[in-house]
Amino acid sequence: MFSFNRLKIVLGVFFTFLVFILFEIFSIQTSNFTEVTESLENQNLEVYYIPSPRGEIYDINNKIIAKSVLESFLFLNNKKISGENIETYKQLIAYNFPTISNEDLLNIFSKKEPLSKVISLENVDFETRKNLLSYAAFEVIDLPIRVYPYDSLTAHFIGYVGRPTSEEFKLSENIKGNNIIGKTGLEKEYENELSGIPGQIIFDNNEIIKLVPPIPGSALYTSIDIELQRVVKESLIQGLELANKNFTSQNLIERGASIVLNIESGEVNAMVSLPDFNPNLFVSGISEFDYKVLNRQQAFNNFAIQGLYPPGSVFKVVAYWLANSESIFPEEITNRSSYINCEGNLSFGFDDGSKQVYNDWKLSGHGKVNLTSAITQSCNVYFWDIALTIWRKFGNTEGESKLQEYSRELGFGKVTNIDLPFESSGIVPDRQLFEYWKINQPDRVRPEGWLGGDLMNLIIGQGAITTTPIQVANAYRTLLTGENISPRLNRNAIIEINNSINISTEFVSFLLKDLNTVTSNGGTAYKAFSILGKAADDTGGKTGTAQNPGERNNTSWFVGLDSISDPKHIIVTVIDEGGSGSAIAAPVTRRIIQNLRGLELTSVEFGEVTE
Repeated sequence: MFSFNRLKIVLGVFFTFLVFILFEIFSIQTSNFTEVTESLENQNLEVYYIPSPRGEIYDINNKIIAKSVLESFLFLNNKKISGENIETYKQLIAYNFPTISNEDLLNIFSKKEPLSKVISLENVDFETRKNLLSYAAFEVIDLPIRVYPYDSLTAHFIGYVGRPTSEEFKLSENIKGNNIIGKTGLEKEYENELSGIPGQIIFDNNEIIKLVPPIPGSALYTSIDIELQRVVKESLIQGLELANKNFTSQNLIERGASIVLNIESGEVNAMVSLPDFNPNLFVSGISEFDYKVLNRQQAFNNFAIQGLYPPGSVFKVVAYWLANSESIFPEEITNRSSYINCEGNLSFGFDDGSKQVYNDWKLSGHGKVNLTSAITQSCNVYFWDIALTIWRKFGNTEGESKLQEYSRELGFGKVTNIDLPFESSGIVPDRQLFEYWKINQPDRVRPEGWLGGDLMNLIIGQGAITTTPIQVANAYRTLLTGENISPRLNRNAIIEINNSINISTEFVSFLLKDLNTVTSNGGTAYKAFSILGKAADDTGGKTGTAQNPGERNNTSWFVGLDSISDPKHIIVTVIDEGGSGSAIAAPVTRRIIQNLRGLELTSVEFGEVTE
């Protein structure tokens, strides 16, 4: 039997469902309409970004070594320029700012952005400003200008800023808004922290409706002592002048670097590379001519972390450590205290075609030497004898690379991961590398590949080995502390331990005493340090004079310790084609140690050619 009540219920449910569907359709349409309306309204909005002030950079004593200052600029609101008033504004700009060229004037009015920067108002008087601002299309906006108060003194470790490349624009929205980026040094390494968030000027048609202020970047606190930095640079300049005065060179001797590394913390307290440049030049825009001159001088290279040089005798500490650890000494002795007779050369027979006779830098010989006096006098023969022992015991086996393994433990042949960009890694050569070169770079190696003579060269820091000053400084620090950590300029950076080495307090004591003999009477750096008087008794170091290929002068090296009884700093100085480590790099380092110890500064004076 047909039920009207059931029909009413069915129709009621259907009607309710229909109403629900219609309501949802209405809601969606309404929502879409709102979004479309908002989108249409927003099409009238334009955003102009205001660069944020970069964070300040401080030295270890909280002196500002990089900052941003606000400077007022006159801007043109392009949205208020029309065919009726454009000539008026052109005449206003040309009349009040005659230094603006016709080309620049055309560029100002051809911008597609809502605002065009006209000129800095730094030297514009109040009345002129007042008059210009009475015209509706002119705006005054404060922009941050990067300033480096110490000019070239901080160039290489702070770096400089410049306009982003097309690739750099893609890195973040902040870079696009700030339209400036760190190009080198700490400015590049800590770009994200220093850059800040750009502000916004929001336009609705031709009117500014909202201003979002920029958020400044974070401050960076460094370990650099700016006054020590000044002394280091002065000393290095004097060393370069001394080298040019005393050595004949095909090239002007103008490249070098000095580093002061804190032994306890691994922080860099000073870092100088020459030639240098004034990073303020890049703020306003360097001319193409000036850039080419600086580039030709290699002034943009930070030789402290990028310069690759054969280390010469400063590398002998690697063999020193290996000999003590493995009890590998010249074949006729079994301990560090025993002596061999150094006659000035070493003759022996290799069966692989290597050179048969090796002449020490001191042709008359060093007499009887043990490990200590081999360091004191930088005796090559003693270390060649260690290389012979390694070769005769382990040649053509995995053990032949013991010296390379020890050197890599100290950080040679790889970057230290210092918090600066573009660090070079250097080369520690071995059989595997030579085999690779034979296939891929045959012009770099002889067809025979790795020979015993290559190990002889390596053990005295010659041949294919190259290293940077920061690697050398870090290697010596590693030997004194047992930890190979990444050097740091940022005081707040997390310490990164690359690896640890097994050294005893006895070994450290031996090493310090033996490095002390280098700056004492009879040592290769004695004359350079004798000016310190009794203070020299508590210093130490290692000279290095590395041969270069062709007609180039030798590279001058010195690694110094400010104290033996309480060592706090390692100082590494290298002068490209400087001639002699004991004559040039040692006295440069001596002057830096004078400052570190609070002694009266004296000029850099020629030492003596002892290796």
